[in-house]
Amino acid sequence: MERYAAALEEVADGARQQERHYQLLSALQSLVKELPSSFQQRLSYTTLSDLALALLDGTVFEIVQGLLEIQHLTEKSLYNQRLRLQNEHRGRGTPDP
Repeated sequence: MERYAAALEEVADGARQQERHYQLLSALQSLVKELPSSFQQRLSYTTLSDLALALLDGTVFEIVQGLLEIQHLTEKSLYNQRLRLQNEHRGRGTPDP
């Protein structure tokens, strides 16, 4: 009986994932319709479907989140470096004539 319940749960998960895939695919197709026709022709149904499947996998979002964190740290570091350099230049003052 336990195996039967697990099998039903897998089927339900598969159905939910399939529904989510169709939703993402539909959203992607709507976005593509807003593009110029030359770009629309390059994005086949298969390409959009593959992209929708990739979006279903949380890995893509984890990668983007990691890149966002790296960007924030880099920006903070560059800002601090800029402040430090500005303070150094202010400390030097203007040379005497």
